[in-house]
Amino acid sequence: MVFEKQEILDADRLLRRVLFMHPDFIKEDGTPSSSSFQIKKYADGSIENGLSADLERLTTYEQSIEDITRFRLYAVIANDVRSLGLDCEHDPQPHNFAHSIITGNVTKPLSRKLASIATRISYPD
Repeated sequence: MVFEKQEILDADRLLRRVLFMHPDFIKEDGTPSSSSFQIKKYADGSIENGLSADLERLTTYEQSIEDITRFRLYAVIANDVRSLGLDCEHDPQPHNFAHSIITGNVTKPLSRKLASIATRISYPD
């Protein structure tokens, strides 16, 4: 099945799921750590092609979070991501039309900046 890609506008928000019970991903004050915005490296040596997120206007918080016992949602504005020299691309998947990725050279300093501009979504609490 082929999905028509949507343009991500500067005002769009991207939702990122973050493990909220793990101290490596959420600080004591509830803000995300830079680890929450780093490209994953797998045991086989491969790496993610971008930071996975959902385009907010194409999903619901319930769909995006998937498991409220493990995750919380944080939003970043596409224009803010782009101002860091990164890009946002709609990357629909068969099970998730809203799926998008943040692409570019996501260095540790940029991960810190992404974490600092992320806003917590008050769902489910």
